[in-house]
Amino acid sequence: MNSVDTEKYSLPVRYGPEMRILIVGGGIAGLTLTALLEQRGFKPTLVERIPEYGSVGYVIVLWPSGSRILKGLGIYRDLLDVGLQFTTYNVSDQKGQMIHAYSVKDVVDKYGPMLSTYRPDLIEVLRKAVGPNSIRMNTTVDRIEQTNDEVYVTFSDGTQDTFDLVVGCDGVRSKTRELVFGDIPLTYSGMTGWSFWVKPNIAKTREIKEYWGTGKFFGIWPTKGRLSVFTSIRKEDQGPDQVESRIDRIQDNFKDFGGLVPDILEGLDDPNEIFHGYYNDLKMKKWHKGRVVLVGDAAHAILPTAGGGVSMAMESAAVLADELTRADSKYIEQTFDIYMSRRRSRVGKIQDQSRMMGKFAFADNRYISSARDFLMKFYSNRLHARYWDTMLKEPM
Repeated sequence: MNSVDTEKYSLPVRYGPEMRILIVGGGIAGLTLTALLEQRGFKPTLVERIPEYGSVGYVIVLWPSGSRILKGLGIYRDLLDVGLQFTTYNVSDQKGQMIHAYSVKDVVDKYGPMLSTYRPDLIEVLRKAVGPNSIRMNTTVDRIEQTNDEVYVTFSDGTQDTFDLVVGCDGVRSKTRELVFGDIPLTYSGMTGWSFWVKPNIAKTREIKEYWGTGKFFGIWPTKGRLSVFTSIRKEDQGPDQVESRIDRIQDNFKDFGGLVPDILEGLDDPNEIFHGYYNDLKMKKWHKGRVVLVGDAAHAILPTAGGGVSMAMESAAVLADELTRADSKYIEQTFDIYMSRRRSRVGKIQDQSRMMGKFAFADNRYISSARDFLMKFYSNRLHARYWDTMLKEPM
């Protein structure tokens, strides 16, 4: 973190909505935070590095704990218009033989809908709650300097500005985190995967279908008018994944899978439409330094195996917005401490859960995966509902 050497002087204290706030990253966490702050009378500055929002993205599953934040923003019905509610998902072995069909109806009845949605659709829903001139596109942060009282920011377009606090919502590879905290290593799970969209008529139901192999996973997730596929394997290193040979690697890794998998593999034709990623998460001792604080994946990235990363990011944005309404520019670090104390335990629990699920679903020993499949047959809907209880009943 860079610092500015200035003589001691006293600045006027700004309270609540008077504070000058910069939010870096206009993804789901950044848009959620901006919308919640504007609703409370703040006028934050939001910068996003891409020139414009597009149609590229993956499927997102929103837990009730995340989607209910949109109720307070008045855009929950818009989410229901673009999201697909599901109550069942099926787990099969790699040959396509059903292991267990699980219902989440009791969970939905208790907490609210589980919704899968296309990421660009969720972005558009959130943008409805943000002022039309609130986002500076094609802009990011090149330099951050702090004093005890202010943050001086240099943007990628060469302009400069001064803020009372800066919020990094710029994802797992956060530049804000790097500028302020230095090199914070991610933790690689030993898993990597490819995701892509296929024709929705391949699976005509609204059920989620998963195929669990030995060290391999193939998941089919429906959204409205779309069908998303996640494929994952165990891999020791994080070397480059050549685009032109992605289809060959996917087909080779899953050639022995049954069920709907062969039809999906046969239909792959454009490697440029296949997204690849290594599964990393992040646990930091502290999410803030000076007047800069991190939210979402920038602070607490979660493995995709639990499906809760987006909901956790939205929850964290909501908690920070709540605390900032009672804050002032002088004691901002105390506000950050309270924000972190409210979130650390819950986020850590979901991170641990996602790591455990990764080891379970991606068991890379044939005997262990066979035992896993056998035990899953006895893992009842009651136990499954209890599993969701542990993740949804806690306050934000």
